[in-house]
Amino acid sequence: MYLMKVVLVERRNPGQLSMLPEIEALTRTLGYEVVEKISQVREPDPAYQIGRGKVKEIERAVKLHGAKRVVFANQLTPTQAFNLSKALGVEVLDKVQLILEIFAMRAGTPDAKLQVEYAKLKYELPRIRERIRSIVAVEQPGRMGGGEYEVQVHYDAIKRRLVSLRKKLATIEKRRELLRKRRKKLGFKLVTLAGYTNSGKSTLLNALTEGGAEVDDKYFATLAPRTRALKKSPKILLTDTVGFIEDMPPMVVEAFKATLEEIYLADVILLVLDGSDPVHEMMRKYKACMQFLENLDAKIVVALNKIDLLKSPEELEEKLKILNSAASTVVPISALKGENLDTLIETLRMNT
Repeated sequence: MYLMKVVLVERRNPGQLSMLPEIEALTRTLGYEVVEKISQVREPDPAYQIGRGKVKEIERAVKLHGAKRVVFANQLTPTQAFNLSKALGVEVLDKVQLILEIFAMRAGTPDAKLQVEYAKLKYELPRIRERIRSIVAVEQPGRMGGGEYEVQVHYDAIKRRLVSLRKKLATIEKRRELLRKRRKKLGFKLVTLAGYTNSGKSTLLNALTEGGAEVDDKYFATLAPRTRALKKSPKILLTDTVGFIEDMPPMVVEAFKATLEEIYLADVILLVLDGSDPVHEMMRKYKACMQFLENLDAKIVVALNKIDLLKSPEELEEKLKILNSAASTVVPISALKGENLDTLIETLRMNT
């Protein structure tokens, strides 16, 4: 089986943790083969994000391995993306485009597919505008050359498609709002599963309900919301949502507003964390999730998942102590082994 070869690149600030492990996991989700990883610690370069010398190093790595793509752990401006692609001679993706490619692969419902298409086109639009600007710069002023004309036609077509998609997404939001109002009228309480992507939310959804959600250890396995009744409390509904990731751009969040609204309208948010992560990683992910959740009215219950993978009771005690200093309600569980789920259900009952 042929795997597309890619070179991973990151630019990080002094003292910032490396983003390469996470971006590598995202890349492997798409089935790419990572042939080289390049990192640089410096302030961002306006034209290339990284230093000019590093651009040459990446170019050598691309030629050496026959890589077809370069993937940046950073978010690139349209100018940076254009300059890098031109200098390297291959397609350059940033973190946002990588996430959107995974979303496109994972989108299994018509609603999710519309949301993905909207996000991808909205992100592509300023990049096409940059291409038009660069073509105009080398062609005769005042005349629309062939290259500019083709790109302009594509640009206008995307703008029209975005208008159409916005209308369709507004219809989706209205339909979901009607469903939520009906649930509330019938006396149902809504608990929304949230958490960093790949934290075990789908496994927990299956453990607490009648099951049936796809369980996958790859990133962003869930795009469309799934709502089911809690096994032992049928008046409490549990909804799974798309996983968070650090620095998820606002335009991605906007595209998935219909999905993420399940969080904003919940009575309780069940925030799932991966307890097998090292402490610093666990708290990094907790803080990334709280960027989305901290201004909400809903109560937040933290489920520290995967405690069956911990090496000792002391490790669990240490992690609970640190988490309890940041969160008001923390319940240690193993969704896979069914450990402490009765306590979690009782905690949810008490908070709805």
